[in-house]
Amino acid sequence: MYIPLRYFLLIFIGMLYFQVFANPFLAEKVSKPADEIYKNTYQFHFRKVDSLIHTNNNLYRDNLEFNLAVINYYWWRLISDEQNTTFSELLSQRIKKLKTQYPADQPIPDNEQLFLLISIYTYSARVSLLNYSYYAALNDLSEYYSLIKRSFGRETRYCPFYLTSGLYYYFTGYARLKMPLLAPFLHFYTPGDIEKGLLFIRKAEACSDPKITQESWYFLMKINFDINRNYKEAGKYCNQLLALYPDNLLFQLYMLRISLAVKQPEVAKSRMYILKRTAIRNPELTPGERNYYIQLAETELSAFNQREK
Repeated sequence: MYIPLRYFLLIFIGMLYFQVFANPFLAEKVSKPADEIYKNTYQFHFRKVDSLIHTNNNLYRDNLEFNLAVINYYWWRLISDEQNTTFSELLSQRIKKLKTQYPADQPIPDNEQLFLLISIYTYSARVSLLNYSYYAALNDLSEYYSLIKRSFGRETRYCPFYLTSGLYYYFTGYARLKMPLLAPFLHFYTPGDIEKGLLFIRKAEACSDPKITQESWYFLMKINFDINRNYKEAGKYCNQLLALYPDNLLFQLYMLRISLAVKQPEVAKSRMYILKRTAIRNPELTPGERNYYIQLAETELSAFNQREK
C-alpha cells in the first residue's frame, strides 16, 4: 500500500508540485506590497522581498493575497537551497494559520476567493509531499479537491480557472494514461483529459492578467520539455519568461537543459556561463542558493558530456 500511495501522490500532486512559479490573482485586486513581493521573488531579489515582508506584515497579516505572496516567496527559497530548512517551517506556520482561518468546507462567496483558497491548499499539499508526509499530503489533497471541483464549469466566468482546471485535467488524464495502477484511486475524482487540459492552459494565456499568462507559459514550457519533448516550444516559452525575469536562475537552468536536449553543447556552455555570472553577481542570494543552481547546471552539463563520449 505504501508504494502505490506514494506514487499516487507524486503523480496527482504533480499538478501542484509542478507549480513552482506563481499562484497569481487579478492584478487590479492585488495589494501593492503583494505585487512587489511577486515581482522581486521571480527576479531573485530576495533581500528586497525580506524588507517588503518586514515592512508590511503587520498591516497585511490578515490579507489573503499578501499571505499567499509571502508563501510563494518562502517556497522559492525552500526549493533554491536543499540544505536550508528554515523556510519549510515558515511555510508550514503560515499555511496552518490560513487553513484555520479559511477551512476548505466553508461557503466561499466569490470566484476570486475560491481561486486563492485553491492556491493555499495547493501549497499545503506540496509542503507535505516535500516533507515525505504522504498521509498528510493525502488529507491535503482531499481538501484541495473539495475546493477545485467547485470551480469546474466556471472558467468562462473567471479566466484564472482555465489554469487551475487545465492543470487538473491534464495531470489526472496523464496519470490515468501512463499509470493504470492508479485507476482505483482516480476513480473517486473528476475524470482527467489531456487534450482538454492543454486547451484550457492555452486559453489561460489569453487572460487579461499578465500573471496568469506568465504562469501558463511556465506550465507549457514544463509540459513541452518534460513530457512532450517538444524542445522548440519549450524554448519559446522559457525565452518569454526570461525576457521578464532575466535574473531567475531556474529559468536560466531550463534554457541550459533545452540546449543540451537539442544537442547544442556550445550553446549550453554559454548558458552555463550566463547562469554562473548571474548567480555570482547577485548579492541577494545566500552562498547555498548560489551554489545550488551552479552545481545543478554543472552536473547536467557534465552528464551530457559523459553520455556523448
